[in-house]
Amino acid sequence: MTESAVDVFDPLAIIRVLNEQEVRFVVIGGIAAGVQGAIWVTADLEIAYARSRDDYQRLAAALAELEAEPVDLPSGVRVMLDAHSLAAGTTWTLITRFGRLDLLGEPGAGLDHASLASRARVIRGQETYLVASLEDLIAMKSAAGRPKDAGQVELLRATADELARRAVDSEDR
Repeated sequence: MTESAVDVFDPLAIIRVLNEQEVRFVVIGGIAAGVQGAIWVTADLEIAYARSRDDYQRLAAALAELEAEPVDLPSGVRVMLDAHSLAAGTTWTLITRFGRLDLLGEPGAGLDHASLASRARVIRGQETYLVASLEDLIAMKSAAGRPKDAGQVELLRATADELARRAVDSEDR
C-alpha cells in the first residue's frame, strides 16, 4: 500500500482498532489539539504508545488489522511490524488503510506514554481515548522548534487561556 493509494483519512477508525486491540496510547499532535479547541489542518494521527512486551504484542496486532506499512522505504525493502521490530525502534511513520499513523515512543524530552497519560484528558464520543494535555502539547511543539510550530504554540496557549477563563467564569455563576 502506498500513501497515494489511501484516499481517506479516518482517525476514529484507527483509534477504534487500537481500542479493540487494547493498545495503551495517548493521542498527540494536531488531532489532540483539535479536540481541545486548537484547530489546524492535519493529515495524520500521532500517538505516544506504551512500550512493554505486552504493549508491543497488542500494537503489532492492531497494525496488522490496519494493514500498516512504513512509509518512504527504499524499493524492495520490507519491514515486519511485529513486537520484536516495534521494540527495536521508537518512532514509526506508517500508512494504514485509514490513513497516516505516526507512532512515537518518546515524543519529547521526558515525555512518554506514562507521563502523558497521567495528565491527559479523556475524550468520550464514538470512541473513548486519551489526548495529551494542552500544556504537554505546548512543551512538545516548543521543543520541536520548527517554524510551523511557533504559530501552533501560540494557538495552543490561546486555547489554554480561553479554557481557563471559561472555567473561572463557570465557577463564578
